[in-house]
Amino acid sequence: SSSKEESFSNNSKQITSDAAVGYTIQQGMQRGVISVAVGLTVGGLASIVLARGGGSTRKVLTGFGGGVGLGSAWTKCSIELEQLLKDC
Repeated sequence: SSSKEESFSNNSKQITSDAAVGYTIQQGMQRGVISVAVGLTVGGLASIVLARGGGSTRKVLTGFGGGVGLGSAWTKCSIELEQLLKDC
């Protein structure tokens, strides 16, 4: 109940800490979709260049790219949440 009453300034608007956490998670999920797509694309292109024979090596490189994208989005969202919760 006290967390709902707490508010802070973000872009000159007063919002509750619950709304700020929800917004941060939503932004993180949107960033995750974009990062995974970019990672899969870059990994796929790298696999075409590096694994000319095809097969499972291309799949592994493409999957690695998607994992890197997901990991970067997760880390960014985690850092933002930690900073947000520290400020509240």
